[in-house]
Amino acid sequence: MIIDKTIVALDQMSLDEIDHFLSRPENTIEFVKIGLELFVKYGPDLVHKIYRDYKKKIFLDLKLHDIPITVERAIHSLKNLPINFLTIHLSGGEEMLRHAVKEARVSLPNSKILGVSFLTSLEEKDLNELFNIKNSSEAFLRLFQMANLTEIDGVICSPHEIGLVKMHFPKLLVVTPGIRFSDEIRLNATQDQKRVASPQEAIKLGADYLVIGRSLTKASDLSMRIKELSIPIGIF
Repeated sequence: MIIDKTIVALDQMSLDEIDHFLSRPENTIEFVKIGLELFVKYGPDLVHKIYRDYKKKIFLDLKLHDIPITVERAIHSLKNLPINFLTIHLSGGEEMLRHAVKEARVSLPNSKILGVSFLTSLEEKDLNELFNIKNSSEAFLRLFQMANLTEIDGVICSPHEIGLVKMHFPKLLVVTPGIRFSDEIRLNATQDQKRVASPQEAIKLGADYLVIGRSLTKASDLSMRIKELSIPIGIF
């Protein structure tokens, strides 16, 4: 079922809102994402609380990006935190990625390191204006090749790049944000995400995990959304 591959992003939520959302009986999603904003505000205590009180798997989305030794030390500071995924920016380069992987294998042996490509808030014109990228597929492939070379566990990419990863680097885990339900896409209710797809579309393309935020945390009918995610994958 898609719900088994779903990670719910707890972005822009207070502690009370997080407790309320995770306590709802209809909320059967087992994997949550804690982003930079929440981690800066509440620190490791929030990770421990969610792990302890709700028995959730945890994706810590810090998108680390700095000189190699700083990223290495940042990962060391997370030692033994009960997290399953941690993100770093692929654009930090080969040396930074190698330092990150080496430290993570020691300090976070049960965690997978995921490399962020280009943010899903960026469109083609943004990539062109910011990085002079004329061929986005080639730019993404270079980043994915870097991920494969440095032996990180997987990548974060929009639904539009899933096929590129799976075609060229099938061993890389693909975690995909920019997921919106079909009715939201029809109504153009995609908030700050530009390169989006529905859960069903992303799974068909080969995504291993989907990250869904406000479409679930702010849903007017969470039970309906959970039901949509509970359809067996093989029937669509």
